[in-house]
Amino acid sequence: MYSARINRTHPVAFIILIDQSGSMNEPIVFMQREMSKAEAVALIVNRMIAELMFRCKRDDGYRAYFDIAVLGYRDDQVVSLWKDVNRRFVSSQDLADMELSELRMEQERRMPDGRTTIVTTMQKQWVKPFAAGKTPMYKALVACYELCRSWCAQEEHRASYPPIIFNITDGESSDGDDRQLLDMAEKIRLLSTDDGRALLVNIHICSGEVCDPVLFPESEEELPDQRYARLLYRMSSEMPEVYEEEIAALKGHAGKHFRGISYNAGMTDLIDMMNVGSVSVNFLF
Repeated sequence: MYSARINRTHPVAFIILIDQSGSMNEPIVFMQREMSKAEAVALIVNRMIAELMFRCKRDDGYRAYFDIAVLGYRDDQVVSLWKDVNRRFVSSQDLADMELSELRMEQERRMPDGRTTIVTTMQKQWVKPFAAGKTPMYKALVACYELCRSWCAQEEHRASYPPIIFNITDGESSDGDDRQLLDMAEKIRLLSTDDGRALLVNIHICSGEVCDPVLFPESEEELPDQRYARLLYRMSSEMPEVYEEEIAALKGHAGKHFRGISYNAGMTDLIDMMNVGSVSVNFLF
């Protein structure tokens, strides 16, 4: 299980759910500059997509190794964040053909001799930031379930690595009670290919300047004694054994039965969570 090779015949699906409620306008400092949480999340998601695209690049172009969907949820709606809002899943090959704006990024890097230098890069903007309104997480999970179920049901995907879902949020759902959220999360986690069940990773972003993150806990007791923290834990997938080495390296100790959740994560923690969540594709081609 969780060992299927990823190729053009058997791609893997990534579904990224992004909370775009008004609280995502909160300013933070990321990459040595002030920006909103919405801007930072969009930047990190775009970097993840760029990394996935890099892994698909060959001498003759980009291979269709991935199907990627990015959905934003705000007010009472769930929308595709691709340039063409009518599209849901887009293959990595089609993503390479999109005409996109680019964002100029400057980052300080330390040289081997200890000096620092400013490196300028251009980042494609597949996903753009937005923040307004409420947090319809339940509606987002329903949309995710329908999308994931349809993908898994296709005969050509039955032998594929199972879908990986990231739900990035900074607050509680405004449209579903705890039971509804748990039930819908379970329905998503029960979806499967022949290689295993879908993986639902919930990433809760902290508010304020000081974060006390909990990443990939092994039990509820590692989390704050708060209803919402425990709810996200129960909604999340237990990570398969193939991820344990990477998670142990991140946490600094070995363990078993890591749960795919972070709570009170900073932006660097978000990067770490998404890197671990997609790391299996490094060795499955």
